Amino acid sequence: MRSVERLAGVLFVALLLVASGCHRPNTFTTVGGFISPLTPADITYEELATQYNAAIEPLATLWSRADIDIEWVEIEGDGDRKYRSESGNGKFIMRRGEGPIDTAMTVEKLGKIYLWAGSNQSGYYLFDRVDGDNKTLYVGEHGAIGGGRAFPLPIHPSMVPTLLGLEPLPAALPEEETLTAIDRYGEQYLLSMPELGMRMLIDPATFRPTRVDLTDRKGFSVLTAKLTGELEVEAAKTLKTPPLICEKAEVYVSGFESRFTLDFQSATTSTRRIKDQMFDLEALKNALKPDRVIDLDE
Repeated sequence: MRSVERLAGVLFVALLLVASGCHRPNTFTTVGGFISPLTPADITYEELATQYNAAIEPLATLWSRADIDIEWVEIEGDGDRKYRSESGNGKFIMRRGEGPIDTAMTVEKLGKIYLWAGSNQSGYYLFDRVDGDNKTLYVGEHGAIGGGRAFPLPIHPSMVPTLLGLEPLPAALPEEETLTAIDRYGEQYLLSMPELGMRMLIDPATFRPTRVDLTDRKGFSVLTAKLTGELEVEAAKTLKTPPLICEKAEVYVSGFESRFTLDFQSATTSTRRIKDQMFDLEALKNALKPDRVIDLDE
């Protein structure tokens, strides 16, 4: 199942992001500051996955505007830690296909692009244009992740769709014994999928997640996304109700002083807004003109 392979790949990247640093992972912490007891759920996994996937089926493509804020610690070549933060208007764009999800995310100010992070079928990249005299392109291949330098930003571009709840769940569980479980946690469903390293709180009214955790093999959270609010996405008029994404996503990296926030302003599924060049590394190089290229796989 391609959805299983893609989700497993996302977890692998998440684990590598924190593997080189000292961190104190978090278990599943409370919602609203208090503990709500787990009770049996009134739904099977297959029923939940069907509803969840139906809710995001119209979101195979997404073009959105958002206010974006990123804070992270950059490890320089000599090992020194450099604290960085960038914020501005930007776009988040994605396109699901047969393989890895195409993504593009920008941080812009007054129409000028300062950061462009993205991924395509073969690799991932970051155009860092903050220093106008030393614009840098970081690039790596999916198959070589973990063999060289870490991605500079705290969130890998290929993780963003999963953290936003835009990656389909496997339609069914494997026939062999599984540790996947569904419980009631207060008013919501708590879906735990240890084999895929993921845990989610899901609103039973909309079947959209309110929290997504990517976890390590011990069940500790590596990345946590808190998803709040609802934003209607402009979509085909044939749909009875418009699809929903969160209004705000706050993503935290466990044990690191890193944070990533997306505050969505508008979104559409229109494919007219999405061009192949947005995911074509060579086309992006020609447009964004980096002064130097750093291969993350070396």
